[in-house]
Amino acid sequence: MSEATINTPEFDNQTLFIDRATVEDVEQIEKVRREGWLSAYPNEELGISYEDIRQELEGVNGELIAQTVNRWRKGIEADVNSSVRANYVARLNGKVVGFVAPRIDENGQRRVGALYVSPDAQGKGIGTKLLQRSVNWHGRENDVYLHVVSYNQKSIDFYEHFGFVKTGHQIIDTYPIERMEIPEIEMVLKANHINKDKDD
Repeated sequence: MSEATINTPEFDNQTLFIDRATVEDVEQIEKVRREGWLSAYPNEELGISYEDIRQELEGVNGELIAQTVNRWRKGIEADVNSSVRANYVARLNGKVVGFVAPRIDENGQRRVGALYVSPDAQGKGIGTKLLQRSVNWHGRENDVYLHVVSYNQKSIDFYEHFGFVKTGHQIIDTYPIERMEIPEIEMVLKANHINKDKDD
C-alpha cells in the first residue's frame, strides 16, 4: 500500500491510498468506469452519442450493471494470486476514486490495462500514481503497452507526459450498439525509461 497527501482545496489535505482492490470495491470500481466512459467517449463527429455509451455500459434499463459488477467480483477473486493480472484502486477517505488493472495478455505483451479516475477527482495526480503502480507491477525491464481512444487528447497528453510514445498501430473496437466503433491508438513505454516523477 502507498499513500500520499492531496494538498488541494477540493481534497483539504486528505490522504490518498493506493492498494489492491477487494471484492467490496467492485460497485465503486464499476461506477468509476462508467463515469470515465460517459465523460470521455461520446463523440458527435463520429456519431457516438452519450446515450450510445450509456446503453453499452448499462443496457437500456440498467440491466447490464449487475452483470458487469459480478464479472468484476469474479475477476478480482481470481486475480488475488495471479501472476498475469492485478487490480489496484485509489481511495480517498475510503471512497474509490480511481483504479488500474495491469495485465499480461495472451501474447505475453505487458499492458497498463484499464485506468480510470472519477471526473471530479482528475487533475490531482491520482492518475499518475495509478499509472506508476501499473508500470511498477510490470517492472522497468519490460516494454509496457496501452490502448487509448484516438480522440481522447487529454489522455494521450497524460500518457505522453509520463513517457509513453505512439507506436503507429491503430485499433478499432466494435461494440454491439449499431454504428458504434471506437477508434484507438497504441502507445508504449519502452523498457528502462526513467520517469522523473516516479513514486513507488
